[in-house]
Amino acid sequence: MKLKYIFIAAAALVLGSCTKSAIAPLEGVYQRPDDFNSTELVSSSIDKLDGVRCFNVELEDAGARLSLKFYCDKYYLEPVTYSSADAASIRKGFYLVGEGGSTYTKNGKTTALDHGGISVSANGSDYSFSGSVWLADGNVVKINSKVTIVYEPDPEPVKLSTVLSASSNLANGTPSVSLNLAQAGISSVQNPDWSTTWTGEGHYLAIDLYSADGYLHEGTYTPSAAGGQVTEGTFGIGWDPGDIFGWGVLFTDWGTCWWNVSGGVAKSEKKITEGTVTVSRNGNKWTIELVSGEGKDMVWGLFEGEVPALTDPNSTGEVKYKELTKVLSANNQNAGLITFQFATDGVSSTFDSATWTTTYSGTGNYLALDIYSADGKLAPGTYNACATGGAIGAGEFGIGYDTEMWGTQFFNWGTCWWTVTDGATSAQKVLDGTVTVSLDGGNYTVVLQSSTVNARYVGPIEL
Repeated sequence: MKLKYIFIAAAALVLGSCTKSAIAPLEGVYQRPDDFNSTELVSSSIDKLDGVRCFNVELEDAGARLSLKFYCDKYYLEPVTYSSADAASIRKGFYLVGEGGSTYTKNGKTTALDHGGISVSANGSDYSFSGSVWLADGNVVKINSKVTIVYEPDPEPVKLSTVLSASSNLANGTPSVSLNLAQAGISSVQNPDWSTTWTGEGHYLAIDLYSADGYLHEGTYTPSAAGGQVTEGTFGIGWDPGDIFGWGVLFTDWGTCWWNVSGGVAKSEKKITEGTVTVSRNGNKWTIELVSGEGKDMVWGLFEGEVPALTDPNSTGEVKYKELTKVLSANNQNAGLITFQFATDGVSSTFDSATWTTTYSGTGNYLALDIYSADGKLAPGTYNACATGGAIGAGEFGIGYDTEMWGTQFFNWGTCWWTVTDGATSAQKVLDGTVTVSLDGGNYTVVLQSSTVNARYVGPIEL
């Protein structure tokens, strides 16, 4: 009987194993991945974009060519693992795929990369690239490349535009103020259990500054001598207080620290223990600039904006104007509108009437300004920002806006603050504020006060 039971069990096992396979059979033909083992750098370039840079790296291996577009916010290609993203979702820490993105060329055929991770490591200027990437046609490329890429120091400040929090510490017996200043798009919510929920991607600066009265004050602040000790003229360095309350909980990264927000989590990247924090005021607008370290270790953060919670309501900040010294153009548009371009000394322009294009040269700034005029004359008075771009009424100036005509998109029309760098231009739209016009003899004074810029021109204007 024992033998019979063994036979039945064996038969059941065989039948059971044949009725359903745990792994479906493979179908089709799968090509071996292309091995891309490059040691040849064809080209390397950088495109500066808004708050991020695109690092273009082109590699070659035995006739095959790999063109990669990495996005990060350093002046050098940061050694991390980059994931893929298309143009609609590209940001730092990713490489661009899809239309206009990274490509692979072999035997005269160029194919867009579709997905896959690429790890970048570096030892000084010696870079290594590794990983497997899938192409749009389904083929796979296995990357193992080592080349030398030299990046010259060219840092830019990380622009901080959001006040996450701003408070005085006087009630705790500490003569200081604390601020959390973040890049655009970052926000935080304190939960009932004292945890924090983060959204957005980027950096924020947590900073402690000395203040005897609980308000912000202009000046240059240097590092405090020790963590938790903020004395006159200093900022509180980053430090780990440990189990400061005796609760059995270790506290870390207090004071001035540089934080990174990603995937709903905030992590301290660096405790700030050196450098300077410079605070200046222009009307109600504050500029807070941290410069710490050098080269690849530099942390450079720049905040510009209002901080009502830490601005003394009994003080009036001096308004500092960007002085404009020349009129590039002044035109009566015969439609209730006159347009101006006022520039700093270093900027000039040339208008081509055949193509209706203007070419700028030099380095500096200019203000493009639209003002309402019923009779084509510039009347003294105060002009407020219009409510809608392109629709200017009496007593208004035209805010900056984008528009579309003849199926073509046009950007930065209306009143905008332009930066010119060796002829290249970029703009910030002016969306609020006032323009004041006065006339003294033959000289006009045109003053713009806005959250974007405060600018002033004094001199003759011919319309």
